[in-house]
Amino acid sequence: MIDNDVKFEKNGVVFNYRIAIIIRKENKILVQKDTRVTHLALPGGRCELGESSNETASREFLEETGIKASFVKGLGLVENFFHSSFNGKNYHEILIVNELKLDDKSNYDKEVINNIEENKKDFLSYTWESIEDLKKKDFRPKEVLDIIDSNEFSHLIIKEK
Repeated sequence: MIDNDVKFEKNGVVFNYRIAIIIRKENKILVQKDTRVTHLALPGGRCELGESSNETASREFLEETGIKASFVKGLGLVENFFHSSFNGKNYHEILIVNELKLDDKSNYDKEVINNIEENKKDFLSYTWESIEDLKKKDFRPKEVLDIIDSNEFSHLIIKEK
């Protein structure tokens, strides 16, 4: 399989173009739980060359869960500079936050949505969490929670200290 992900490493810094997904269920959103790390995050993945952020969001969610989801709207752009505790590398990330809706409404009834990808299914899953609860937990990047209910497309710059 050819790796078409938009990412590269230069001078010890990884550039990453990632799409994050917001899916709402009443006053909750779907978040990613990875048993290899202590924090929660939004589902999503890397954009591929020649692919729009809308296409990436739907493709990634389908690949990870087997569930079809459709684009609703773009919520924001995040310039995210951080050090990964997972691999010890510094990142310069462009993160597009897109809202999707699940095509099959019965999937909203699932308490946990499992990752079906062969190389991730043992440690990744998705659960519904309220924004208020996420503000109290280790959710990254936490600043994204502020743009979820904004009426305008937001642009954030996050520089980890």
